[in-house]
Order: sequence, then structure tokens, then C-alpha cells
Amino acid sequence: MAVYRVRSLLAPCILVRAVWEIDLDALWENGVRGLILDLDNTLVNWNDSHVCPAVRGWVETAHEKGMRTCLVSNSAGGRRVREVGKDLGLSVVTRAWKPLPIAFQRAMTVMGTDTGSTCAIGDQVFTDMLGANWLGMKTVLVAPLSPRESPHTRLIRLIEAPLRRRWALSQERGAAGADGRR
Repeated sequence: MAVYRVRSLLAPCILVRAVWEIDLDALWENGVRGLILDLDNTLVNWNDSHVCPAVRGWVETAHEKGMRTCLVSNSAGGRRVREVGKDLGLSVVTRAWKPLPIAFQRAMTVMGTDTGSTCAIGDQVFTDMLGANWLGMKTVLVAPLSPRESPHTRLIRLIEAPLRRRWALSQERGAAGADGRR
């Protein structure tokens, strides 16, 4: 798990392949007490409600640590979002309007946290990372769980792709330096 300094409103602080790879101990040690979680292609496949065991276990571990959690989705029809939230024991904010700061502020109000103690986790640069970085929060970008997505998200992925490649390359170089292989 690589840690980045946020140099732009788009760059994640941390880049991982999947939510269950996020080191909850490291977040806790860095003062994170609340997690804002995206739904589609972060916790479940796009437009699905099935939670895989790895995600379920990771969320349970976060709760056992005492972390507060809130599922934040731009979804207008909140039934599926609320069902997944209830299944995982997450607070829920729907019709969030990410990347607008109000989406993240609503979640922090629900959790009783602030920007310094909250980390936003999602799979999209221009909603999840932009909105949270705008407020100065810690951010974790995960790879999408599934290639299935809405048509507009597929278009945005074309713009995201070069950024993700650059961040992954930077992470590889950093890992090589940390291992003494520079």
C-alpha cells in the first residue's frame, strides 16, 4: 500500500487494488476514525447488491477497531444502497452529488467526524478523490471491482486511465526505492 502526498485535487493519498487491501491499522495510527465508502465497483460490482466475503470481513474489522463508516452514493434510487448499508452495518447518504463537498460533509456529520479524522475510499478519480481532496481529507483509490459500469463512467475511465498508470508507476518506483533496488 503506497502513501502519496496529495499534489493535486485528483491524486489519491493511497492507491490499492481492492478495498480489502487497505491497511486499517495504518489508517487508525494516522488518526482515521471514520470511513466514507463508495458503493458501486468499490464495495460491490456495479448495480449489484452482493457483498463478497473479503469486503464483508474488511468492513467487520473496521467496525471492530471502532471506526465509523458511511456509504455515500450518488444513486437517486436509494433502495439498493440502503439494503447494502443495512447488510454491512453502514450509515448511508444517497443523492450525494459527489464530488461536491456537501456529500462528504453530510457523511462526516452522520459519523461525527471531521476532515482530519476521515478517509474517503472509492474507485473514481473525478467523484470520490476530487470531492474528498477538495476538503483536504485522506483518500484511497481502489481499482474497479468489475468492468461493468454505466456508459458515462466508461467514458470518464478513458480520462482516468493515464492518471492511474502514472500513479501506479510512481508507486512501483517508490516500492523499488524502499526495497533498496533503485
